[in-house]
Amino acid sequence: MSKIKQSTEIATNRYKAKPIFAEEKKFIESRLPQIAPLPDACWIYGGNTKTVWVDLYSSQYLLKFKVENGGEFSVLKDNRSLFKNYTPVSLKDTLEREKERVNNLYNKCVDRLSDYVKNNPQKTYKINHSGGKDSELTMAIWNDMLDIIGFTPDYEFVFLNSSNETADVYKRIKQIPNIRIINPKMGWRQWIIQNKNYILPSVFRRSCCSVYKEGQVQKIFDKEAEIAQVLGVRKFESTKRAKYEFFMDYNFNKSLFGSSCFPKKWIKLAPIIDLQNVDVWLLLMIKNLPINQRYLNGSNRVGCVICPYSSNYEDELIKIHQPHQYEWFVKAVQQQYDITTAKRLGYTKQEWIDGAWKRPVCKNNDFLKRQPTKENVRWYAELKGLSENMAKKYFNRVCGNCGCAMKENEIAMFYKLCGRFENKPDNREVLCAKCLCKQLGITIEEYRQKNVEFIEQGCNLF
Repeated sequence: MSKIKQSTEIATNRYKAKPIFAEEKKFIESRLPQIAPLPDACWIYGGNTKTVWVDLYSSQYLLKFKVENGGEFSVLKDNRSLFKNYTPVSLKDTLEREKERVNNLYNKCVDRLSDYVKNNPQKTYKINHSGGKDSELTMAIWNDMLDIIGFTPDYEFVFLNSSNETADVYKRIKQIPNIRIINPKMGWRQWIIQNKNYILPSVFRRSCCSVYKEGQVQKIFDKEAEIAQVLGVRKFESTKRAKYEFFMDYNFNKSLFGSSCFPKKWIKLAPIIDLQNVDVWLLLMIKNLPINQRYLNGSNRVGCVICPYSSNYEDELIKIHQPHQYEWFVKAVQQQYDITTAKRLGYTKQEWIDGAWKRPVCKNNDFLKRQPTKENVRWYAELKGLSENMAKKYFNRVCGNCGCAMKENEIAMFYKLCGRFENKPDNREVLCAKCLCKQLGITIEEYRQKNVEFIEQGCNLF
């Protein structure tokens, strides 16, 4: 008897999973030969730490492994011995089990979109397509909706080209009849080198998206027209999108983000907003919709090749499948390290290249928890290009209002916005981001924008 139980329903922790296709299976086995061969038709989830399940219904995962900066793979947990007498549910049987459930979900998406379009025939519809799985499903829903409503509204499929996509994305986009491709005036590479002077996107300032996606749309489309953007976004993609709804207008955006640059006559529709990741995958396979090669290779996403939100695992896939794009970006990262303030964060050049560029916070955040001895203060002052009086203010700081431990950039923001008081007595309570925003009467978004501006200006407080 197997020690692993099998449910008739998909396990809760499997709703974010994607199937492991043959190409990805080969890749994992090459990096972890000690676990080869993997069973066929496994499912996988995670970023730097990956969990592998033998099917969607088992009570336990098969194995767990981790990918470090630089591409080192290591097994964290190997449960294969527990599955010795376990018979996995095949992919074919999984599709048959889930067919009725996910088709019902699909039909609800079609019906909801149909109802809206029938009641709003005068609008111009822009159906965004990124080349990814969510876009494929959204396009299928739109096309099925057209067969139901009995008329053809003014619509077009749109691809917003960042110039940072892969050949697999462009290949798929060119297969879609009459799709409108919107190209930028300045390519992504030139934008980094010329316009940004090697200031790379990061998790703190993903300005590439606002420039090449949202920004392009508002430059091209008529802001006074009644435009409905049909998007393949889902609540379960991120904490930010968790608050999204099927219908989103100017007022919705304002209530969600505190402000809105969204034109008042435009709206957004998200037909697949309530679908889980696994639902999308099941529908793609059941309905035999195109699957981008990047997914087959192992990526969780398509879109931009280089992204600060990509995992170490994704980076390793890029090295293999997009070597020329990766090599160019490594040179850009090296150049940034040499000519910007990156080295002040305490990383070696190789650490910066291996992934520290994505989250450019001081390597020495833990260092700042130490006692501010003369040696420690002097070292930090030299690293940052600060006076020793100023450097000392960064050690062991907690918010003077709420008492929470403060990050380096929060300390920097306080002194930037409220004055350094560098060479005079300073008995002020330093405030964290939340408390400082409240005191100054600004939004957290305004705070973050200022943070980005100061960093890009090269202020040595940051």
